[in-house]
Amino acid sequence: MFDLVLQVLAYTGVGLGVLVAAFYVLDALTPGRLGHLVVEGNPGAALLALSTVLSAGLVMWFAIFFTGAGWSGLDDALVFGAVGIASQVAGFFLVDAITPGRLGDVCLGERLHPAAWVTAGVQVAVALIVCASLT
Repeated sequence: MFDLVLQVLAYTGVGLGVLVAAFYVLDALTPGRLGHLVVEGNPGAALLALSTVLSAGLVMWFAIFFTGAGWSGLDDALVFGAVGIASQVAGFFLVDAITPGRLGDVCLGERLHPAAWVTAGVQVAVALIVCASLT
């Protein structure tokens, strides 16, 4: 049983690491410090952070569930988490390419812009595509 508890802690650590990485990747894609913008009450920053972390969590759930239990699936879960983050970045760049202006600037304005909702939707949709690919 002790080995199982260690596995749970290891998978949790990998999952949390992927969530943090996803947040920092979004931070790099957007102007300003994302964490500060969220704490200051920027609704676009909060929506994008929510959708990114939620999407990474969905990918991690599927990655852990479908790569199997035990120590052998731990590295697979990490790889699929990285693939999920890379896919979200691609989705962000896709929306940025097909919309006028710089997406990060538009989404993180003082008022909640519809582009933030679209970007959040793309983040979740991309995550669902990655999740479906894991089944």
